[in-house]
Amino acid sequence: MQPAYLHAQNSLLTGRILSLTSNESLPNVNVYISDLQLGSSTNENGRFIIDNVPFKRIELEISNVGYRDTSFMYDINMEQFNLGEIFIEPEIIHFEEIKVEIHTDLNPSKSLSGVALAGKEMQEKMKGSIAQTLQNEMNVAIQSMGQGTPRPVLRGYSGDRFLITENGTEIGDLSQTSVDHAVSMDLGGVEQIEIVRGPRTLLFGSNTISGVIDIKKNTIPVVEFDHMHRYLTSGYESGNQGFFNSFSVVTPIKKNNLRFSLNNRRAGNQQTPLGPLKNTSLNTTEGFIGLTRFKDHKRGTISMEHITMDYGIPGSAEGHISGVDMKMDKTTQKLNYHRDIAFKGFETFDLDQKFIHYSHSEFELNQKNPSVKLGQDIFLVQTKMIGLKRELGGSIQYRRFKAGGFYWTPNTTESNFSIFGFREKKIIGLTGQGAFRGEYSIVHPETRPDFSNIDNNDVNRKKYAFISISGALIKSWEKWQFSTTFMSVGRTPGIEDLFSDGPHLGSYSYEIGNPNLALEKTIGIETSLQYKGDRLSFMMNGFVNNSPNFHQYTQMGACAEPFIPGKPHPCAGADFIEWGSGSSGWLYKYKMIGLKSQISGGEVQLTYYGKRFDITTDFSLVRGIDTSNQNYLPYMPADKMKILFSTKSNQDLTGTLGFTKGFRQNRISEFETITPGYFLVDIFGSYSFNAFNSSHRLIFQLNNLLDETYYNHLSKIKLIMPESGRSISFQYRYLF
Repeated sequence: MQPAYLHAQNSLLTGRILSLTSNESLPNVNVYISDLQLGSSTNENGRFIIDNVPFKRIELEISNVGYRDTSFMYDINMEQFNLGEIFIEPEIIHFEEIKVEIHTDLNPSKSLSGVALAGKEMQEKMKGSIAQTLQNEMNVAIQSMGQGTPRPVLRGYSGDRFLITENGTEIGDLSQTSVDHAVSMDLGGVEQIEIVRGPRTLLFGSNTISGVIDIKKNTIPVVEFDHMHRYLTSGYESGNQGFFNSFSVVTPIKKNNLRFSLNNRRAGNQQTPLGPLKNTSLNTTEGFIGLTRFKDHKRGTISMEHITMDYGIPGSAEGHISGVDMKMDKTTQKLNYHRDIAFKGFETFDLDQKFIHYSHSEFELNQKNPSVKLGQDIFLVQTKMIGLKRELGGSIQYRRFKAGGFYWTPNTTESNFSIFGFREKKIIGLTGQGAFRGEYSIVHPETRPDFSNIDNNDVNRKKYAFISISGALIKSWEKWQFSTTFMSVGRTPGIEDLFSDGPHLGSYSYEIGNPNLALEKTIGIETSLQYKGDRLSFMMNGFVNNSPNFHQYTQMGACAEPFIPGKPHPCAGADFIEWGSGSSGWLYKYKMIGLKSQISGGEVQLTYYGKRFDITTDFSLVRGIDTSNQNYLPYMPADKMKILFSTKSNQDLTGTLGFTKGFRQNRISEFETITPGYFLVDIFGSYSFNAFNSSHRLIFQLNNLLDETYYNHLSKIKLIMPESGRSISFQYRYLF
């Protein structure tokens, strides 16, 4: 096989051809790009590969005996471009009976109402974190405490009510447990970011109420290269005086491919229209090495990855006056085995094994020893079989959690056993999807610290067993698609939710768990209507999720009197206040409770495809209600509207002008404050060119062009400083 990157700006084009009437794979189908004189034919599984396809708009011609000749237009903009499943119509079927319209983003087997960023689009939107990269997508918000900690919020859900995964498995950090814990991933080497929704989410985990963010990285190759390929990316951002560099190389060694990558990101304090936000600098280093063995219809990969992050949490009167320095360290060892099979409709078998060692430390100013130290070891084994519109698998995960310093959570082990499956099938003119996930978890505290707010007798072994199910019905006709999705899912309480009892300096809180928490169950329904035409596309989603036992850390009180640093706090001794560090700060108490909740909302998007430019506008909202007392749930994102003008007159030079309107958030809980609305203007684009037998791309972003002073309702530091001001970033990508 020729390498995917043999020439500059070339792509490896893959896909699969199936019969529209039988859903069967079609072998020996001719697939051809006439103007490039490139083509291929499908194998026995209907799959095809066309190598060395230039980055441009192409017309793909498909022909097969007994089937109508068909052609489709695609804009090729990434190095490995998967067209997905393409259905063609038999000659014997009359056109009046079935009209074929192929739009890969309306393919039922794909994620319903999801989002996917890849290729040039992802590179143009890419920022310093996953959350910032996705922040302008519908119903995606950011929860943060500075530039080191941004974490996405999906449809109002934060924490571990959705998953961030890497190539289908959990990344294994503690970012889902607290807003001050960074996501342990650099975006160097990321090829695609996908928000998965619908029944397929249960293939990733049970705590996927609002979806899954799956990060596709090039650490597990699917293509064997016979030449060395190198990537180099460098960039600069003015808003924090930040620099980032990424280098990766793939080189063949006989039937093996060796992969190596190194990423580094350095940034100073976050700059705002009111000045710098102190103690928010960032330093990230990530390294990867992996070896893949290719042989016949199978391959195996073994790899090692290490990432360190040093970042700061700004000081606050509602926490630690001088701020907190954070250090995160994670080492991941992976083993992946892939094999083509033919068993009961399944075509591939995958085995994934991970071992993760993770540590997180919090340091007070000028202190050498951490005040809080958290860590965990995770061992995961997952197997799955994948076929056409079906998947079946299982996993075993063992987790050992450790806590030290002033964070009085017991050392705890957690064992999880799961089995999961997915099936898609035609049902009387409809497409049906169904998925299930059965889980059995054991949470075993190994020690019993001297709790001050928890009864020691309640700290004992917990067992949770449940089955989560989800189903969808999809009706497609001509250019339209309508779907309804139902889910009934369970979520086990986290170790911290059960057993925490101590100060957490980084999150400005004293956290009190609840060892008697029951399983959190959620029942939800979503409907979606989509239209995809040549000139116009439209999408509308609506969802409602109800939980009779919604786990929520709730602030126990507030202090109305001002705090003067260096003097005793006027509210010290109140049962809702706990000293954080003597006269230098104080912490609110937060207690874990279970309440009845309803979270609902929706998204609307309209896109016009012009000859020289596209216009996209969308609007999203979410409402969170504590139905126990009809109060608003805390930390719900504000409504958001966006308009994008994108030029496409030149494939090499692209540009987008974006307007974002964030609305005033006055639907607040007891201890929240109203956040005013804002208006942002952003510009981003790229220029690609070939020189010296290499591919080059220059990417620019101009964020917050008007230097708007605005506040994020989900930021725990919004009372300290506003969000980032005007910032210019440049990125240079070099493929050689």
